[in-house]
Amino acid sequence: MTGSASTKARGRLTNEISFNGTKLAVLNRQMPRGIKIGMIIVGIAVGLPTVAIALLFIAVSQFNPSQVFRREISLPNHGSLVIDGNRYGRSEHGFSQRAGYRPAGSAEIEWFGDVSDGVEPQVYQSGPLVVVIDLPAACLFVRNPDFRLKWKTLALVFPNDIGPFPISYYAEQNGLTMEEVSRINELGDKRERKWPTTYIQSFDPESRDLKCAYYVDNKSSWPLHLRLSEDGTHLAIVEIGPPGP
Repeated sequence: MTGSASTKARGRLTNEISFNGTKLAVLNRQMPRGIKIGMIIVGIAVGLPTVAIALLFIAVSQFNPSQVFRREISLPNHGSLVIDGNRYGRSEHGFSQRAGYRPAGSAEIEWFGDVSDGVEPQVYQSGPLVVVIDLPAACLFVRNPDFRLKWKTLALVFPNDIGPFPISYYAEQNGLTMEEVSRINELGDKRERKWPTTYIQSFDPESRDLKCAYYVDNKSSWPLHLRLSEDGTHLAIVEIGPPGP
C-alpha cells in the first residue's frame, strides 16, 4: 500500500505541474502585448545602469590623468615648458596651475611655480636666461643655469597690493631696492582701495627691458620702464614716465 500511495502522490504532483504549466501558458497567451512590451522595457531600464556602471569602472581604471592634463610646450631652445593641470590652486587672479621647465635633452622637470590658468605664459630666451612671464599675475620666473638655485621669482607687487607689509617685504618680492619701491609708492594720491596695480606690456629679451603700467586707481597710470639684471636676480628702474589715462 505504501508503494501505491507514493505512486499516486507522484501522479498528483505531475498533474499539478502540468496544470500549472498549462495555466501559465494560457495566462501568457492572454496577457496583452502592451504589458509584455512594458515588462521588456522595465527589464532593459533596470539592466542598463548596471552595465553602464561596470563600463565606467573599467574606463576609470584604465585612465591616466597625466596623459591628458599635463602638457608640454616646445621652446626654440629645444627645452619645453610643462603645465601640470593636475595641480590646481587659487590666487587673487583666479585659478593657477603648476608650471615647470624641462631643459633640452633632460628627462628632469624643474618645477618653478604656479602660472595663471587660461592665459598662455610668455617664454623668452635672453642670453643664458630663460624668462617666463605670467601676465595676469604680473610675475617673472627667471632661470639662470649657472646658479645652484636656478629659478628666481620676481612678482611686480607694491605697497598695499597684498597687505600692509613693510617696504622691505615688497622689495624682496619684486627685486627692486627699497628706495625704488618707495619712489613708486609715492606716485599719485593715496589709494582708497586696492587695485591690480601693475600690468606688464612688453619684454625685450635683447635689452632685458620690461615695460609696465602702474595704476593708482582705475583712471590714471604711470609708465614704468624696468630692466632685468644680467644674472636675472633683480630689477632696476630705468625711467618713470608722466601719468596718463
